[in-house]
Amino acid sequence: MPRLRTVVGKTLYWLAVLVISLALLVLLVLFFESRDNSSLDERDSSGTGARVAATFPA
Repeated sequence: MPRLRTVVGKTLYWLAVLVISLALLVLLVLFFESRDNSSLDERDSSGTGARVAATFPA
């Protein structure tokens, strides 16, 4: 039984490490997203009202 207890303990430890790491990652993404002022629908600064468009190579 001590071996089983050791395996369960290590598994719970690494599961907790994984959960905490994912929570920190989500918090960092939300933090940086909240500081981001850009928007896909933002108009350009020239006053023409043209929308900002992203182009992707084919």
